Amino acid sequence: MTGPQPRDHVIDLKAAAELTARHRGVATVQGARAAGEGDLGGLFTKEAVIKLLERPGARFLRFYYGRNAKGGRELVLVASDAEGNDLTGDNAALDAHLPCPPWCPTGSTLRG
Repeated sequence: MTGPQPRDHVIDLKAAAELTARHRGVATVQGARAAGEGDLGGLFTKEAVIKLLERPGARFLRFYYGRNAKGGRELVLVASDAEGNDLTGDNAALDAHLPCPPWCPTGSTLRG
């Protein structure tokens, strides 16, 4: 079986803004409440992501959706090989992103 085929993942800013706006509408119950911690996104450091992708055999960056013990949204990042297999082992996954809110940009088209 052939692994996943690389593709151009780039979308334009308008399409990205539409995606995040739809999510904000759900995350904030159509604007009826403020977004809770981490409802809108988060940050991972460049160094942590690069270290993950420098694992031997890494070809892709995979994410899994998750929930923390308090029910908050989380993303788990792992490197995957050319066949799409997760590269697991010690220090093989990232989590503990800096959540938005509170770590949200001001004036970003994607933040709304």
